[in-house]
Amino acid sequence: MCVVLVLAAVVAVTVTIQRFGGDSADSGEQLQLGSPGGAGVAVGPTQPASTEAAVLNGWQQIGGDEFDGKKVDSKHWDVYDGANSANETWSSKQCAVSAGVLTITGLADSAGTTCGISWKGDQTFGRWEVRARMPLPADAGYAPAFLLWGADDLHFPNAGEIDFAETWNPDRAFTESWLHGPGNLKGPYFKSNPVDLTQWHNFGVDWQADKITLYLDGQVWGVYDDPKYIPTTPMHLVLQLTYMRKHAGVPTKTSVDIDWARVYR
Repeated sequence: MCVVLVLAAVVAVTVTIQRFGGDSADSGEQLQLGSPGGAGVAVGPTQPASTEAAVLNGWQQIGGDEFDGKKVDSKHWDVYDGANSANETWSSKQCAVSAGVLTITGLADSAGTTCGISWKGDQTFGRWEVRARMPLPADAGYAPAFLLWGADDLHFPNAGEIDFAETWNPDRAFTESWLHGPGNLKGPYFKSNPVDLTQWHNFGVDWQADKITLYLDGQVWGVYDDPKYIPTTPMHLVLQLTYMRKHAGVPTKTSVDIDWARVYR
């Protein structure tokens, strides 16, 4: 199982890098969050009831992890472990759980030692949300990635891949999304508005048969609605700190903290 997971991760990372390189914001489209208000009487900002898409939209939770234990729960997650051909090493030691938080750390070593976990339950369509922050300093070669990966690991890209939050910029000032639809590698793309990802934020995705909706702190920031790119076979949640060499020498030690990850119908 670990071998399959590692191979799948290599394919996904390699595909993204080959298509977008170091600066991946040069293709696809962007959807802006909100718009400037018109002239009139100034009023104070309205505080939302919640910043969780699940709460705001009434999603029904069916699974997830609050990371309240002392280590990753192997009953619900598979942990990547082993080296691959992309000069990257997955190590379960780099996934640590403490004080209700999962911390994935990428080491300052030439192997790009990092970690990733994948949820054991597959489903066709559904909703997922992850609460996370991305501390500084961060290396350009380490990218926190929250995604849905097809259950059919051996036949990527036929099963598709939904990267609903993938953050390559080392200043952690915005996030991005890619959709690798069934049988294709060059699906559509979104880039978020500027946001301080060193603070806690909620990243959500609603995958349905006719569209995929991206959420950041409960607000829609992208919608994929071209049916030819929307996966239609079972997928599962993956949380990982991807590594791809971006410069000479060893990378800067980098981490991502995850408070919780939840699955909804």
